[in-house]
Amino acid sequence: MKSNKIIRKLDNYAVPYLYSVILACAILGYVIRYSAPQLYLNLLLIPHKVVLDHQYWRLFTWIFTNPYQLGGLMIIFLPINLFFYFSLGRALENYWGKFLYNLYVFGGMLLTNIVVVLSGYFRYVWSPNAAKNIQMDLISNNDTYAAMGVTRLMFMSIFLAFAVVGGEQEVLMYFVIPVKMKWLAVVDLLFIAYYICCGTYFLKFIALATLINFGIYFFLNKKDYVPDASTLKRRRQFEKAKKSRRSKHSKAEYNPDGTIKFRDANGIIPPGFGNPDSISIHKCAVCGLTEKDNPNIEFRFCSKCNGNYEYCSNHLYTHQHIQ
Repeated sequence: MKSNKIIRKLDNYAVPYLYSVILACAILGYVIRYSAPQLYLNLLLIPHKVVLDHQYWRLFTWIFTNPYQLGGLMIIFLPINLFFYFSLGRALENYWGKFLYNLYVFGGMLLTNIVVVLSGYFRYVWSPNAAKNIQMDLISNNDTYAAMGVTRLMFMSIFLAFAVVGGEQEVLMYFVIPVKMKWLAVVDLLFIAYYICCGTYFLKFIALATLINFGIYFFLNKKDYVPDASTLKRRRQFEKAKKSRRSKHSKAEYNPDGTIKFRDANGIIPPGFGNPDSISIHKCAVCGLTEKDNPNIEFRFCSKCNGNYEYCSNHLYTHQHIQ
């Protein structure tokens, strides 16, 4: 596909290992916060400082804001959380490519900056109650509180993006409870909805920017993740055919190279089970898509599945592992 070739070329101009850069900034932010608190305050995306004092560097330095408050059990769980988001970012970059991952992250940051600046001008300059709003925010520190949550919402958006392609994967909550990523994503969406409904003035807009960024990504790529009627029909036919084949061939064996094969009562391997004379070379074990249906789609084997199971790029991260 022509667009895929263009995106691969753009990968050469993207920031490599952006997920590592984000985590490094977060860690450096913790160091700055507890070693130079005043410097840390000068890095936060505080709206009235940007709009009224013209401290525009804050539009870039907020990446050093701490995503989580360091205290209590968070001292223990912080390294685990940061490594978790490191893994999500690496998986997304491998799946999308460097350019698309850069576009999602930097696009979200740009949208956040635009929303903060515009909402700041509405509150502090264009509003009839501008003077009252300035005095109120200086006393309550509402805009400073909102600035503390910017990177946390950015991390949420990265998690939501991964949950779309890897929602069926499980994580152990508190190292004990297995939970699928898609359900954790629902919890994050509820948190974002709560911020939009009940958060402070600026936190509402920052959360809304996060949701819009994710919504744009999902809308533009929904055809890859939300199956249409033809895909669902092909999936049902493939599952039906797979069950029929398994009932006809009761014994499963493995070739010397580790691939799975099925023999019938006469010792013959039927087409579609490792036979070089099969109709197609590649077939997705979830939807039944082959390279003849879409010559431009990629197929890969899953190292975590027990057997010779191959998946198209749409289901490589979304399938349930077969043990």
